Amino acid sequence: MSKLSSPGQLTSAHAHSERMALRVIASWERGTNTLDYILQGAFQRSKLSPQDKARVTEWVYNWGRGRGAARYLLEDKLSRGLDSLPAKLRRRLELCVCRLLYEERTPKEVIVSGAVDAVKGEYGTALGNVANAVLRKIAADPLPWPDEETDPVAHLAHSTSHPAWIVERWLRRWGKERTEAQLKWNNLRPSIWLRWNALQGDRDKAVAILHAADVEFEEAGDFANYYRLTSSFYPRAASLVQLGYFSVQDPSASLAVRLLNPKPGMEILDLCAAPGGKTTLMAEMSGGNARITALDSSGERLKQLEKSLKALNIPGVQAIVADARRARDNSHAKASRPEVLQDKQFDAVLADVPCSGFGVLGRRADLRWRRKPEDIADLVKLQKELIRAAARCTRPGGVMVYSTCTTEPEENGEIVRDFRQNNGDFTLDEIPEDIPDRFKIGRGEIATYSPRDGVDGIYAARLARKSDES
Repeated sequence: MSKLSSPGQLTSAHAHSERMALRVIASWERGTNTLDYILQGAFQRSKLSPQDKARVTEWVYNWGRGRGAARYLLEDKLSRGLDSLPAKLRRRLELCVCRLLYEERTPKEVIVSGAVDAVKGEYGTALGNVANAVLRKIAADPLPWPDEETDPVAHLAHSTSHPAWIVERWLRRWGKERTEAQLKWNNLRPSIWLRWNALQGDRDKAVAILHAADVEFEEAGDFANYYRLTSSFYPRAASLVQLGYFSVQDPSASLAVRLLNPKPGMEILDLCAAPGGKTTLMAEMSGGNARITALDSSGERLKQLEKSLKALNIPGVQAIVADARRARDNSHAKASRPEVLQDKQFDAVLADVPCSGFGVLGRRADLRWRRKPEDIADLVKLQKELIRAAARCTRPGGVMVYSTCTTEPEENGEIVRDFRQNNGDFTLDEIPEDIPDRFKIGRGEIATYSPRDGVDGIYAARLARKSDES
């Protein structure tokens, strides 16, 4: 590695990482793909070291969460406004400001000097001097957020880098304290969790394998078989995932499956299965002895499930590309429905439905900028269709779990209440005893609160269908 000739001059590795980060950001701005998807594709085509991949990932996600705050601060300091800059230069300055906001390990003067040197090298001294003046003011000044007393929505929206409509919605429902806690949580660096493949053995074996690989971790308390990494994911932990010992999954995702309570011998339908984390967990919890049908409308996403099934050596799962809304729906011709579902009902059905994702805005850093207010109404319509489809696939005497990874009541409890008004043969069921009381919000319903629980935000409801004899 070459020596730095000035405190902020980038090494060749850092410069290459920055170029890749800026390409990923540009691709996100031009399209509709997620940062996760774009990063994955970029890494597959690159020869970056694990350390450089970790650096690019951190920079890109810092930009994803800090993009709104960065644009506000730059607009405040640029006399001609942010849109006066070339797009590539704007992205570089935004990335630098986001590093200033969230990257605690690197001195601010080093971050600024590196960015200014890069701007001078690409755009010349004049724009380099503009970048130098603007970035040094942002690094040194008290940040000029809107006044909290006169405009609390704008203050929180800009200072925590969230869209104002989300902030306003949460303030109206939750009040100041809980809203601030949630906004702060969304800007923390998300934990990486490994889920032990229980088909490989017990907890002692899991711990022994982690120690042998020299992976630093903490156990998860209320979440058996989950281990939070306290060091970098690359490369030792990644190798354990590739070998099928572990999956990468936040513990909150297990709660819907625990609510379903899969057992050996059950016939289970996962109605919106891809990319398959809950499907494989159901198989593991049932000892590999449940018969699971995994349905999803995306064949490309189902390939991820099939890859996981192979890596984890999980038997008994049938993956089918199909629109879940047409499952056993008599309004459609049989020929348009998956053959396996035409006359079939299941002991247990999981409907983990598409949602606004407001419970994972910390992990999905860019999602806050993709969502629009009108999306929720569109999602509610889809969710109502999917819960009805799940009900049609649940046999009398069986159970159905409806779940989301959002905080929004229209997509959670209100969906369940609306469904029950028109489906008297379904009742909210008792919650399995192994689920801690703090997650219970009513009979049959659970939810997490991320700032309290330290995991992603989810909602799930367990509904039992009356048997024919009752």
